[in-house]
Amino acid sequence: MNKRSFLVFMALIVGIIFTFGDALSLYAQESAKDEFTLEEITVTAQKRAENQQKVAISMETISSEQMKETGMNNLDEILNNVSNVIINKAEDGLRVTIRGLSDAGDAFHGMSVSMPTVAVNMDGVYSNRKDTGSGLYDLERVEVLSGPQSTLYASNSPGGIVNVISANPKLDKYEFSGLLEYGNYALLHTEGSMNAPISEKMAIRAAFSTNLRDGYLTNGGDNEDSKSARLKALFQPTDKLSFVITGEESKTSTKRGNGVPSFYNGYYQDGTKIKDYWYTAAVLPGPSVDTNNKVTGRMELDTGFGTLSLLPSYSKRSGHNEERMNNPDGVTLNVGETSAIEKSVELRMASSADFFFKWMAGVNYYNATNKQDQLGWNEDGTAKISTLTSGETKQEYRNAFSEETAKAIFANVTYPITDTFRATAGYRYSWDDVLMHNNEMRGVMGGAPGRVEEIQEIFEDNYSDPDYKIGVEYDLGTNSMVYADYSTSYRVQAMGGGGPGASSTTKKEPERLKAYSVGSKNRFMDNKLQVNASAYYYDYTGFSAGDMITGYYGPWPVTPDNFLPNATQPDPNSSETGAGRMMGFDLSTNLIITSNDMLNLSVSYLKSEWTDLVFNYYYKYQVVGGGGGGPVDWTQIQELISPNSYNGKPMTMSPPWTLSGTYSHNFNLWNGGSIKTQIDERVRTGYRMNWKEKEYPWNYQETCHITNLSATYTHSDGKWTLSAYVKNLENYAEKRAYMTPGGQGMTTIGNPRTYGGILSVKF
Repeated sequence: MNKRSFLVFMALIVGIIFTFGDALSLYAQESAKDEFTLEEITVTAQKRAENQQKVAISMETISSEQMKETGMNNLDEILNNVSNVIINKAEDGLRVTIRGLSDAGDAFHGMSVSMPTVAVNMDGVYSNRKDTGSGLYDLERVEVLSGPQSTLYASNSPGGIVNVISANPKLDKYEFSGLLEYGNYALLHTEGSMNAPISEKMAIRAAFSTNLRDGYLTNGGDNEDSKSARLKALFQPTDKLSFVITGEESKTSTKRGNGVPSFYNGYYQDGTKIKDYWYTAAVLPGPSVDTNNKVTGRMELDTGFGTLSLLPSYSKRSGHNEERMNNPDGVTLNVGETSAIEKSVELRMASSADFFFKWMAGVNYYNATNKQDQLGWNEDGTAKISTLTSGETKQEYRNAFSEETAKAIFANVTYPITDTFRATAGYRYSWDDVLMHNNEMRGVMGGAPGRVEEIQEIFEDNYSDPDYKIGVEYDLGTNSMVYADYSTSYRVQAMGGGGPGASSTTKKEPERLKAYSVGSKNRFMDNKLQVNASAYYYDYTGFSAGDMITGYYGPWPVTPDNFLPNATQPDPNSSETGAGRMMGFDLSTNLIITSNDMLNLSVSYLKSEWTDLVFNYYYKYQVVGGGGGGPVDWTQIQELISPNSYNGKPMTMSPPWTLSGTYSHNFNLWNGGSIKTQIDERVRTGYRMNWKEKEYPWNYQETCHITNLSATYTHSDGKWTLSAYVKNLENYAEKRAYMTPGGQGMTTIGNPRTYGGILSVKF
């Protein structure tokens, strides 16, 4: 199906929805009218407060009540039931995938080497970090925006945006809330918040969160011990001017065990049958401790002509980690210190609510620096000493430094051509600079046994280009609208998909996306039924594919016995990027069946395929020499082995179908209280997590379904609730990522079955 036929097909589907909706409306007029309706949801997806149903963007919203009732306190669980979202548990943290657009590159010793494909913004502030997303507390809502939003946000994020909005201070009332959660794996989670007006013009809001949990893996890995506190101060000297200053500090300790040996259909790669998917005999890499301090501000001034907003932000992160390496000559403990600083500022002006058309224009600046220093130690505490090729001895080390700077100007306009028809145009021009240095001691292939060399890798790149958006919106009625748009976006690839290495200094064109989308948003049956639908066609180029096959050299020293004969490498002059296309649709419905029954159903379809991903393999290596432990040499034969084409095959993180459903029923009790029972079900068809053919089937997530259950008792006065939940009822080990750090396959999996109870109070 070509692009034109696909869009025509989806337009027909949208038309059927409208026809069906009109029939439901006529039916509803004949039936008895009830008072219960779907509530209106206010969002800030377009940097202004608007009704979600009036925003021409495909999006989902998760409320604070939903999160509290079911124990969602990290990004993984919050986005679990958004049908077009997949969370990848990678070495550098959680990576968000929307509609198959994901960051598939390996991390370099736990450090990100590329910008996120989907950005996670906290209170409007962008960050390139991909941390665990835990400790999300005292929130108002989370907004998930699908597709490129470059002309609205401070990042080139082709896949979309996740907006996390925390609660602001209020001038009109005192508030207090608290939460206590206890569950299996010795989970103990607490939250608290307090809102206090100090005067008619000033208020503060203080909140905290703690999470303590044993590891999901049998070796104690994948545990959590985090503490966080946030203080917000609001100063509003006039009705037209306000300031919000936020200070936050968090500390996280983990054992860093985030993976298990690779497996497929109940068996490890060596054929051993798996009895416990969360069992691993691997030695823990070592503990890590991260401390993060952050200060942000927001000034808003109503000038009459428009609202002027200023958002500065500064954060500093420091960390200590230990990495255990099982080398042939003993266990090495690499002790590392990391530090990161992020600075950003955004200045924008947006039209007032009564202006005859909507417009917004602004500038933003972002700078992030990351530094990592490691020293090698033996298990007995002595320094790990290696001999250089020059004969000099030196303690093993690694020093890495990266810096990212992004500057942009942007503007967005929505102009009403008629009372029901509007046109939208957006523009963004950005300047991106990326710098990364890596210095370390590394073994020398073919050199003297046990010798290493000091290497230095430098990657520098800068890029600037515009992004565009054009679109139209049309109101079919008071509660129905259709929209269509074309938008572009790009992502600078930093060091590419594989981290530092032989090709790390090669500059590459950025990943580029051309996105076509159509959609509709509708309320039927007197606001009892909501039907939102969208279809899209993505043209994606410059995907960082990297090397397909790398030779395994075995333990040191290299000999003909432990060097893999005839190891192949791709032609160094060939491209390491690919191109593909994605097409699909998202359908989301919310139905109030009765005053006590509600059904939410989401369906996502995605068809993806590589259109240009071909590798030619030219080099065949054969080991010679090495007798008696002497130096090893090899001959290099330039020979075309075979081209390997992936064209027509599915791209990564692209399940053809995903079905998510939630059904809830309220039981009204004699004492005025109620019990809300809820079942969440997600079914997802199989997909590849990694595009490499040689890693199939270990990189393939099979079709699976996962069920969550919850029940919440709410007291008659609404001041306290008591909830119980079970997540992942099937105890299914869902694969989340397949990575190849250092050539070794590693599979990360989702959480096992968890259950617990939550006591929540609010005054």
